[in-house]
Amino acid sequence: MEYYNNGNRRDLSYYTVWQYTISGRGRIDTANRSQDLLPGSLMIAAVPGDHVYYLPGNSEHWEFVFLVMTGQDAIRAVKTVENYRGNVLDAGEIPRTMKQYREFLPVLFAKKVTSPFDNSSRSYGLCMSLMDETGNTWDSREKQSFDELLNLIRHNLYRDISVEEMAAAMHLSRSHFTRLFSAAMGQSPRKYLEELRLKTALDILCSENLPVKEAAAQAGIYDVNYFCRIFKKRYGLPPGKYRELNCRNEPNGTPI
Repeated sequence: MEYYNNGNRRDLSYYTVWQYTISGRGRIDTANRSQDLLPGSLMIAAVPGDHVYYLPGNSEHWEFVFLVMTGQDAIRAVKTVENYRGNVLDAGEIPRTMKQYREFLPVLFAKKVTSPFDNSSRSYGLCMSLMDETGNTWDSREKQSFDELLNLIRHNLYRDISVEEMAAAMHLSRSHFTRLFSAAMGQSPRKYLEELRLKTALDILCSENLPVKEAAAQAGIYDVNYFCRIFKKRYGLPPGKYRELNCRNEPNGTPI
């Protein structure tokens, strides 16, 4: 019997494979190494990817079960673990992940997944368990990624930046990105962006001899009435009055 899967094929859609070897021996070849897939090992692979896995000619059989997952969270989790731990994991080192894996498979085989939300919840839990048990929690990596995102936002503050664009830059769904960002920054992406724009506009008002309208525009707020409203709500005074009373070395104010 022949069995051969080539992750390099360009016609493949994006998904992940979680393949557990029950008996016999398979093999996976990547750009950097070649490994046997033995009983008790879990092979993970993001597809498309630089790998092939197959039944080698000198193996009599290869018995396994596998789970296929799609979605950005699954792809990010598997790619992260691939980069730091490789494609082949000892199931004994990830007991909680394997427990969820073994519980999930019969539910799928019996077609007892009750809804897309049930499926997503189980899949997400499996991905997070894998990340946790392999020492690849989101925290440090997400913080680094958020630092890069915040730098990108600061350098593009003058233009319209949507939450969808932020999420896309992080390769996350909008809802998952919003949850992660809010947890890391203590406020929603929209609120963070508004606060950053207000602070930037305030700095411009106090350091440059510009009309309020232009200062707001440089901070990415083009509706001056909206700007004045949220500025007063945040700082207690209209922008021009705030500059007059609070800015040191204030420039000669210019009317809107």
